[in-house]
Amino acid sequence: MIVKNAAKTLRGCLASVAGVVSQMVVADTGSDDGTPDLARASGAEVFHFPWQDDFSQARNAAIQAVATDWVLVMDDDEELAPEGRNKIASLLTRAAIGGYTVTQRNHIPVSFGSGGHAAAVKPGGLGAPPRNAARGYADFASCRLFRRHPAIRYAGRVHEQIEPQIRGLDLKIAPADVVIHHFGHLCSPAKLHSKNEFYRKLGRLKVQDSPNDPQAWIELGLQEYEQFKNYTAGIACFQEALALDPTYSTVPYLSLANLYVEIRAEGLALDLLSQVPIKGRAAGVKEDICGDAFHNLGLLKKARVAYLRAQRILPEDERIASKLGLTEVRLGLRETGIARLTRSLKRNPALFETHDRLIKAYIVANMLPQAAEAAERLATELPNAATILRAASIRAHMKQSQAAADFVMRGLEQFPHDAKLLQARAQS
Repeated sequence: MIVKNAAKTLRGCLASVAGVVSQMVVADTGSDDGTPDLARASGAEVFHFPWQDDFSQARNAAIQAVATDWVLVMDDDEELAPEGRNKIASLLTRAAIGGYTVTQRNHIPVSFGSGGHAAAVKPGGLGAPPRNAARGYADFASCRLFRRHPAIRYAGRVHEQIEPQIRGLDLKIAPADVVIHHFGHLCSPAKLHSKNEFYRKLGRLKVQDSPNDPQAWIELGLQEYEQFKNYTAGIACFQEALALDPTYSTVPYLSLANLYVEIRAEGLALDLLSQVPIKGRAAGVKEDICGDAFHNLGLLKKARVAYLRAQRILPEDERIASKLGLTEVRLGLRETGIARLTRSLKRNPALFETHDRLIKAYIVANMLPQAAEAAERLATELPNAATILRAASIRAHMKQSQAAADFVMRGLEQFPHDAKLLQARAQS
């Protein structure tokens, strides 16, 4: 582990692996909250490693101090799931395996997903200790367990990787049925913003270190675009990655096209995607983005064709199904579209976009009672000023003024100081 000021979380992390591992090594990068003493009291070996704005340097220093045959990498805001404690030992006997990917379960403070990873979000705090305020989670694969070998070291100042070095030794990386709970997203919005600023700083340093590395430009572009909505910087980063090596990855094409759609430059998105053949699952993402572009341009028949292609490639992505359903309603295929949206919502009720599109579909189809019920259900499950006001506005449009006023008052019981709700009450 590498840590800094982890006194609030480190004890739980080390307790989760105690008895599973035969050595715990902690590289402290400058704590002033008693973290080193706490780590030693928990049975860890601790040494100081000066932070140099480089995750790989710090992680490799910690690995250098390990004396065991295998290495398990953890962060202080993580815990090994109890059911994984009895599974790790049996994984270490397979000669051809150099490392294992485990499930990193990112716990989040909301039960609804939105944005690029929305389809991965599931409601509930599955496996999260009761003390954590998790309302949802998303699972991702991460290589955290690997052989100790002089050639297996992390590379990259940030978004550091170990996988290429493992494969470079002709060793395989296999999946393991082990879960590591990650609670870092449960911090305050201010701390989360600070983390993003920190990662952006390291990303900018990384492209200075390796200006000819397209991956470094892609990582920085994603940070600028997804976390900060810095569209100008995002465009520049993705374009630089493509200029360095247009065949390196489909990510800059897809991310740049998605960015163009977001800033309503649909023509640029369609032109960009027409230039590159994309296969596999990424082809589904391409068709999805094309569908968005056509939909925004009012070319609904073309949008429907693109979404149908995307769905054939990515049948599990309920975002695509909901987009297709709304498009069909707007094309006059009311029953087909609403049935598709209803099925999609049933399969993944934690996806905000599907609720939103079902409400829009009911409004387009002039089914206002159903729209009002769907909007009120969403406002109950995801209460905030925007969802509450939307539900109230639909009731008001139906000339049900008292029902609208009542819903606003219910909202003020939860958010008594919200300016928009107070304004709505004054106008009712």
